[in-house]
Amino acid sequence: MYSDPYDDIAREVDQQLTVLRPQSQAYVTSLTSPSPSAGPTPATPTLEQLASTLDEIDLSLQDLRESVDAVEKSPEQFGLTLEQVEDRSRFVAAREEEVARIRNQIEAATRGRKPRQDFTAVQMEDRYGGSSGRQTPRSDYDVEMEREQQALLIADQDQQLDSVMNTVQNLRDQAAVMGNELEEHVELLQDLDQRVDRTQGKIDLAMNRVKYILKKNEERASNCCILMLTIVLFILLFIVLFM
Repeated sequence: MYSDPYDDIAREVDQQLTVLRPQSQAYVTSLTSPSPSAGPTPATPTLEQLASTLDEIDLSLQDLRESVDAVEKSPEQFGLTLEQVEDRSRFVAAREEEVARIRNQIEAATRGRKPRQDFTAVQMEDRYGGSSGRQTPRSDYDVEMEREQQALLIADQDQQLDSVMNTVQNLRDQAAVMGNELEEHVELLQDLDQRVDRTQGKIDLAMNRVKYILKKNEERASNCCILMLTIVLFILLFIVLFM
């Protein structure tokens, strides 16, 4: 049975592009921004990483393009309609155009300002033109700028760690307060349970007393009725005999 891998490959391409878009933007920004603080950081992807991702996407798009070309001649043979084939063709074309645009942006940014060897493996161009196989010694200004960037990065990391520590401490304090409150609630529930037991005992005792009183009243009422009936009987007999 024919299994169409198009959907799986297309989904993988979209996932790769979702990751690539912010990475490429961060790389281009690190090379084109005039602010030194916006320069490359350890989190900025290298040119090799971006190129590898682009190559993987290109291979996947090539597979998709070949799949579209294969089913375009006879869509019904593969259980597809002409509209579905056109949708696939437009999807591949749009992704190819986006990959080409991202690649051009990266190449333009790289040509405009080569990243330092610390952040990418691309060799620096010679200061006076041309390309050499060795790295050109950096000036004191570059070294000082690198130290400042590293100091800022370390300070930012320390600040984030302090924030995390404060958050953890707050959570710990809140957990301790919640634990104390739970212990107090447990004690209150235990006391309430004891009071309920005592109240239930009193209610049972009162119910027994009520039952006893009702039983006595029923016996008294019965005796009164018998007495009244006896008196009425004697009166009737007296009337019958002497009247």
